[in-house]
Amino acid sequence: MESSSMKALASLLLGLVVGFSLASKFIMTRPREMQKTVLKHRTSGGSGLLWTPQDNDFVTALKNSPRPSNFIFIGVITAQKYLNNRAIAAHRTWAQTVPGRVLFFSSEGSDTSLPLPVVPLQNVDDSYPPQKKSFMMLKYMHDHYLDQYEWFMRVDDDIYIHTERLESFLRSLNSSKAFLLGQTGTGAQDELDTLALEPGENFCMGGPGVVMSREVLRRMAPHISQCLREMHTRHEDVELGRCVRRFAGVQCVWSYEMQYLFYQNYEPDKKGFIEDLSNSKLYQAITLHPNKSPPHLYRLHSFMLSRKMTELQHRTIRLHREILQMSHLTNTTPHYEDLRLGAAPGFTGLPSRRRQEVLEWEFFTDAHLYSASDRHPPRRALSPPLKAALDDIIVQVMETLNANGKAREHVVDFKKILYGYRRVDALHRAEYILDLLLLYRRLKGPGVAVPVRRHAYLLQAFSRAFFREESDMDAALLAGRIDQDSGPIAFFHKSLGRLYPLRLGDPSSDLRPGLPRVNILVPLSGRYEVFVRFMANFEKVCLASKQAVKLLVLLFSAEDEAESKSGGAETVRHTELVTKYHRKYPWADIAVQPVEGPFSRGLALHIGSSHFSHNSLLFFCDVDLLFTADFLKRCSDNTIFGEQAYFPVIFSQYDPKLEGGASNSPYVFTTKTGLWRHYGFGIVCVYKGDLVRAGGVDVSIQGWGLEDVDLFNKFIQSGTRVFRSADPGIVHMHHPVVCDPQLDAGRYKMCLGSRASSYADTLQLAQLWLEKNRQGFHRTNITHSHVD
Repeated sequence: MESSSMKALASLLLGLVVGFSLASKFIMTRPREMQKTVLKHRTSGGSGLLWTPQDNDFVTALKNSPRPSNFIFIGVITAQKYLNNRAIAAHRTWAQTVPGRVLFFSSEGSDTSLPLPVVPLQNVDDSYPPQKKSFMMLKYMHDHYLDQYEWFMRVDDDIYIHTERLESFLRSLNSSKAFLLGQTGTGAQDELDTLALEPGENFCMGGPGVVMSREVLRRMAPHISQCLREMHTRHEDVELGRCVRRFAGVQCVWSYEMQYLFYQNYEPDKKGFIEDLSNSKLYQAITLHPNKSPPHLYRLHSFMLSRKMTELQHRTIRLHREILQMSHLTNTTPHYEDLRLGAAPGFTGLPSRRRQEVLEWEFFTDAHLYSASDRHPPRRALSPPLKAALDDIIVQVMETLNANGKAREHVVDFKKILYGYRRVDALHRAEYILDLLLLYRRLKGPGVAVPVRRHAYLLQAFSRAFFREESDMDAALLAGRIDQDSGPIAFFHKSLGRLYPLRLGDPSSDLRPGLPRVNILVPLSGRYEVFVRFMANFEKVCLASKQAVKLLVLLFSAEDEAESKSGGAETVRHTELVTKYHRKYPWADIAVQPVEGPFSRGLALHIGSSHFSHNSLLFFCDVDLLFTADFLKRCSDNTIFGEQAYFPVIFSQYDPKLEGGASNSPYVFTTKTGLWRHYGFGIVCVYKGDLVRAGGVDVSIQGWGLEDVDLFNKFIQSGTRVFRSADPGIVHMHHPVVCDPQLDAGRYKMCLGSRASSYADTLQLAQLWLEKNRQGFHRTNITHSHVD
């Protein structure tokens, strides 16, 4: 009896040992594999997971984790004429990241040699509307792929799909049930009686895309032939919805959310998403329709990729912060990158050792920026880069506010920025304080939007600086092509990434190949000594180094008989000076164009520009200017034919006779030597064709001022992009400003203001005035004391 009990106990112990051994081999080794599984799940769309670079298994799992390949099948309706443009653009952009398969369905006989998957449907043509093509595409999906994918989607070739949002949205639904998803439509107001829809019936609009579960396609596809025979309208999406409702027993899901998830652009021009990439709809939508221009589709895809990069960078910052927090808890030494990128944000700022290092806040509204800095005017319009930065900030703020909006059953909409403050440390960060007007709206209950005001304190930390070196393109790298219709030669500047137009026979091709010739136009009346200085600088910068330039001097003669003799003599001196440079540089392209009548800068520029072709680069210059070769390069670099004009912000010298204003070099930029003319628009680099398209220079304006402001406004209204920047390579030398009392009141006041600003810095003038009147103040104070 005892022997059998001992045997039983021994068997039990042996079983426990063997069991634990097997568990350690087959079960206890599973946690690392489970970690890989969790990581694979989370990196494919779940929440973030913290790991360190030392976890090689995690990193390997991240790199090798495949995207699901049997989740969704997308059929793209296209036509033979769109295969090589729209279809190719869709295939190269959003179709590359679909968690499934994408096929393009076209008419019978379509070209299948193109580098994209095309299915020519038999007995189907490219007629519009594509009713038969759409139904036969669905039948093809049913016959070949029904059991391979969970979801099926029908789209046009002019759509853009945010595939990650599509996958995340569909994974929240049960694909085994019958679902028909898209933007719900009931027809336009004028078509309600022609669509044969009963009250409560609807359809999914075809443009933004239609998604159906496998169950819907399984029920509906066997009846496609009957649906094609029993059409009630010519609308393909209406008939598809009718067929699904009849044979699958479901219709398009009624939901307000679908209006912005499957977004349709209802603007009259139907140009798609071209300029306004800050639109909040781009950050919410799964599909965007229409995008009929392939270049615009590529641009939209590039923007979406940049947004994805920003999200990944933000996630990286958060991971660095978590690593730094964990290192403090575990008493481990953090890495340098974790210390630098994981520092908690704060508004205390960097320590300042001098007053000049203290960053001052700038105040702004929705239209103007107010600054106390001497480098800028006290008030100026919001620049396009600042507007773009604010738009991006607002989008991020609203995404943060509405992150948990559905759970709280409310959303917050942005209305406007009432006012704000900002300061920028160019090497480290930008800080904003915003007063926002928002609309609070509940998702359930009465749809009343309540306006509320909120303050937002924002800090944008900069990452490490990036450096890029640019050099002039070597002549051997030129890639030329000749346009036989218009005659110009266009060559590609690799370092700048764009085409430059040149006229045939342009002498600049023999001087400095790689940049277009800059045609310098200088209006001039008298002022011979100043012209001598200008030509000396022109020789040093352009002629001695054989720059690709042409100089055209628009020379006005004397106006009345009393000055005709001296004026005529001075005109001869100008011409003789130009002839002297011709003899010294026979190859130089310098010309003098006489202009009759009283001096008018607008008239001179109009006459001068008429000598050039539309693809000529013009530089509107003044005789008081000195410029460098670097400026000429920026003049050509920053001016893009058909797209952009360059209005440099030039440095204007103060009167050198005043104390502290003199300098050995004109290129000394301090508050004592001059100021940046932010409100001066007379100096411009522009192509002749863009000048003509904008409306040209106003020749009716005579005397001082306004022709530059008029031209600048014309460029803004014409849609040509205007690029402005403080350019250190061009300086306006000081000269006395004479204001004609015969000018109208507005221009005369502007002239007086310009003359006053050309004397000296305000603080310097105040000091000079106080020193000059100090004795007078002293005597006045003594007299007053004696009387008292």
